[in-house]
Amino acid sequence: MKLRHQLAFSAFAVFALIFSGSGLTLIEISARLRQQDQIDALIAQNRAIDGMLSSAAALMAFTPSSFSPQRQLQNQLEKILADSALETGVRILDEEGRIMADSGFPEIDDDQMETPQNDQIWMKIKNTAAGPILISAHALPLNDTRLIIQSSADLRALRRDVQNQLGLFFFINLAACAVYWLAMIVVSRRLTQPIEQLAEGERQIAGGRWSQRVPVSGAQELKALAENFNRMAETVEQKVAELETGNQEKEIFINNLSHEMKTPLTSILGYTQLLRRTKMSPQDAEQALDIIESEARRMERLSSRLMQLIIAARPLSECSAAALDSFIEQAVLRLKPALREKSLRLCVECEPLTVLIDEELMQAALRNVLDNAVKASQPQTLIMIEAKTTETGWQIAVRDEGCGIQDPHPERMLQPFVMEDQARSRKHHGAGLGLALTQRIVQAHGGTVEIDSQPGHGTEVRFVFPPETLAADAKAKASQTKARMGKSEQDKERTHEEQ
Repeated sequence: MKLRHQLAFSAFAVFALIFSGSGLTLIEISARLRQQDQIDALIAQNRAIDGMLSSAAALMAFTPSSFSPQRQLQNQLEKILADSALETGVRILDEEGRIMADSGFPEIDDDQMETPQNDQIWMKIKNTAAGPILISAHALPLNDTRLIIQSSADLRALRRDVQNQLGLFFFINLAACAVYWLAMIVVSRRLTQPIEQLAEGERQIAGGRWSQRVPVSGAQELKALAENFNRMAETVEQKVAELETGNQEKEIFINNLSHEMKTPLTSILGYTQLLRRTKMSPQDAEQALDIIESEARRMERLSSRLMQLIIAARPLSECSAAALDSFIEQAVLRLKPALREKSLRLCVECEPLTVLIDEELMQAALRNVLDNAVKASQPQTLIMIEAKTTETGWQIAVRDEGCGIQDPHPERMLQPFVMEDQARSRKHHGAGLGLALTQRIVQAHGGTVEIDSQPGHGTEVRFVFPPETLAADAKAKASQTKARMGKSEQDKERTHEEQ
């Protein structure tokens, strides 16, 4: 059963029970009140009859009569009942149960009657052929005689009214339940529609439609539920997209790796078979061995890069404090032979900062960028290294005056096996893993790699790090630098306004 049907049925059942129970209770209370009114009227009538009989008995004591006292009493009783405008039937009996006076009292079997005791009034409902009748009886001592006064009240009108009320209530109850059921169908459908839309959205997402969203509608709680569901669906969609992108990147990585491994292996196997099967001059054999050694070193570099990529992808161990100028100086020492070979000029500008880094990994990252700068630079050009604090932390920038990157999206160079100049990369035993490794290392430190390049005018690669990677004294200096920069900007704005 659907939720809206369960909700409508439950509400209808509660309404029917409450409405029916309340209506029947009211009818029952009304009937009892009317019956109590009749009882009270019957008691009042009995008291009135008692008063009249007492007065008649007192008069009989002073009125001479030729009749016997018994006959005289009976005549007085008949006269009293005849002269009284009684609304109910009354019957007066003596102690032996003989009827002394009767005024419209219904016929009831004597075995259904009881003889009351003195100072006792009993009332009972007797069922007759005509219908239910309320009977009351009490004893009245009068002179030397004990009289039993019986009164009756017809309950048939009351029963007919109760039955009419029950019949009318049945139709009212039926109509009210029908209207309420239809109203609850509409209301429950409106209340549960957001939940059904949510369930439909969940089925769509489970079926692979990750972009599915549900409309935000309904009560405040349902709106919050729909918003949370949409956020969850958006997160799932992003994660699925990331997984698909990751799988594609892994597939490309494996294909490129297979290609990079296949080329040197083919050369090594080819020249090895040539040396085995062909008689070669010492010069040709030496040349073949040089090629084999070159391709083997290329594979060694490739395996080393892959191992560094794996290590960089792992969480960093605890970083240590390092002086930034000494760190850059160590990276430059290895670069000096290549600089002399191409007659390149190197300029280093470094603020005296203490940073929290893994020196071994960061040395590899910086050397990768410097190697690329040397390879891309023409003789007699400049390579610039600048390390300084920024408004958001600190950075290291490496700029060259080389050929630049032709790709309009230079950030693609950060992907594994992506190379700008295939021929130049092969010449220098490159496999397109240097910048990918650099990005992994910088990201492991919480930073980012940014590349700006203009074809023919050079390239700038920046390592941008957050302030968390600065030592305490360096953080204070960075704050002062930021304050000075902010003040300088304010001075510029003030000067501009004055102009």
